[in-house]
Amino acid sequence: MKKLMIGLLTAVTIMGMTVSAFAADLNTQNSNTEITNDALPISNYAPKDLDINKVIIGGKNIEIGRNGVLIYKGKVMVPLKITAESLGFKVEADKDNKIISLDNGKIKTNVYIGMDGYYYSSSNAIGLTMMHELGAEPIVDNNIVYVPINMYNFLFNDEKAVGSFFVRNKDGQWIYSINGELLIGWKLINNKWYYMDNNGIMQRGWVKTNDNWYYLLNNGEMAENTVTPDGYKVDQNGKWDGRPAAIVKTNTEDGIDIINPIENFDTIDDAQKALKFKITVPKELLGKYNIKYINTISRNVFQICYMNKENDIIFRMGQGIEDISGDYNNYKTYNTININGSNVKLKGDNDLIKVAVWSANNMSYSISITNGMKQDEIINLIKSAI
Repeated sequence: MKKLMIGLLTAVTIMGMTVSAFAADLNTQNSNTEITNDALPISNYAPKDLDINKVIIGGKNIEIGRNGVLIYKGKVMVPLKITAESLGFKVEADKDNKIISLDNGKIKTNVYIGMDGYYYSSSNAIGLTMMHELGAEPIVDNNIVYVPINMYNFLFNDEKAVGSFFVRNKDGQWIYSINGELLIGWKLINNKWYYMDNNGIMQRGWVKTNDNWYYLLNNGEMAENTVTPDGYKVDQNGKWDGRPAAIVKTNTEDGIDIINPIENFDTIDDAQKALKFKITVPKELLGKYNIKYINTISRNVFQICYMNKENDIIFRMGQGIEDISGDYNNYKTYNTININGSNVKLKGDNDLIKVAVWSANNMSYSISITNGMKQDEIINLIKSAI
């Protein structure tokens, strides 16, 4: 059993599938839809640059950073200061930060926090437009002012001033905006079909629409003419053929075949429902790294992968006191230090730690870093997880 678990923990599943045709019955976006989230980890998400988070306004690609967009009252909300200044507006707020003025030398406007009323006027002439409602008022979140992105369609008097693009929200989930409006339902994007739920979140795993089941990979693309990671056959239009699943098997070093035990989840809360122990994650990583995937192994081990341009960081926890890192390489550095009462084994090369393993209260923990991390940094990381 120990060899079996080692085989599971060291295995990496990378799957890539493409999509072409799509069944006509999915063009109905307002049908009743069921969604399950049991996809396996895939190598990438829909957009190619995971460390870039851009919106397109006025033909410009504007980087909005880790804060991402907000979805509020069904509208895509963007940081006002970053977007407006990128478009050439001078941005000034009153002393109470309730009124923000924008002026690019040609047009000017005032944005009022909490009021769904927008207008603009000439920077050089008298007169202004009538107040116009966009369906959501400017709001403040974490000291950042957000406005509906379609405000820029209104300001530039162009329904397509805001482009169409994938963008992440502040939780790292992908949404798709079409000329400033939030996409809900099915959409063909670059010849690939995607499905967004009623909150606009790009879905993965199984979805049911119009009494047919379809499978979405972790990059959001609909699987077509293939066998899904959990063993079901889908046809050239992406529909499940209705037959039982084939056995999805993984070969261990002992030559024993087992059903693949990896279950993928969209959120930590979803994974928590599948586990009997309470999940904790390194707080030091929150807001600094994007989440690549969340899954469980045989519902005994929880793992979450964070990433940025330099590193993938995998945090695992599970019941018992065995090493669950799945990393059994020989490293030059090997030492043990005490952190908050736990003996933590640190392994790495050239002053960079690549693996940390410890146990506490009959639970095992590990952190693995692809390119390594300085010891002081990983100690802070571990402290935030204990």
